[in-house]
Amino acid sequence: MTLTADDILDRCRSEWLFRDLPEAEVDDMVAELRDHLDDASGAGRPPAAVVGEDLNAFASAWAAERRAERPRRRTPRQLALHAYSGAAALLLGHHLVGWSARVEVVPGSVAAIGLFAALMSCTPYWRALLHWPLGRWMALCFGFSALLLALFLVGGAPVLFSVPLWGTALFCLPAFAVAAASRLRPSPDQTFTG
Repeated sequence: MTLTADDILDRCRSEWLFRDLPEAEVDDMVAELRDHLDDASGAGRPPAAVVGEDLNAFASAWAAERRAERPRRRTPRQLALHAYSGAAALLLGHHLVGWSARVEVVPGSVAAIGLFAALMSCTPYWRALLHWPLGRWMALCFGFSALLLALFLVGGAPVLFSVPLWGTALFCLPAFAVAAASRLRPSPDQTFTG
C-alpha cells in the first residue's frame, strides 16, 4: 500500500508524540519533513525516497536523534499543568453533571486529580493517544468527571472543602484566557507575505 504525504506526516507526528517529544518540536519536525516530501514530489520521486521502506523505523530514528540533541526530563511544571486541567475538568463536570452550584471536594477527588496528573505527565503514550480535537477532549473530560462523580456519590468520604460556582469560574478563568489568546494569535501557517 502506497502512503500519501499526508499519511506519512500523520503517522510520523503520532510516533513523535508517542516518543514524548515536545509538541513545538514535533511541529518543526513535521514542517521539515513536509518540505522534504514536497521537494521529492517536485523532482518526481516517491515519498519512500525520503522516508525509506520502514516508516516507523524512520520516525523512531529521527525521534532518537532529536532526543539525543536535547534530553527531556519531567518537570514540576508539567505536573502542575496537568493537575490544573484535571481539577478544572472535575469541578466543571461536577457542576454540569450534578447540576449544583457547589462542589464538595473529598479526598478521593484529590487522589483522582493527582492520578490524572501523574498519568498524563509520565506516560508518553497518553500524549500521542490523546492528541485529539477539542470535541474528544471535552467528551473525555466530562466522561472522566461523570465516572469520578459516581464514585464519590457512592462513597462517604469526608468533605475537605466546598467550592461555589463562582469559585470554579475564577479557577477556570486563566485557562479560558490562554485558550482565547491562542485562538487570536495567528498560526505559523498564516504568515503575512504582503
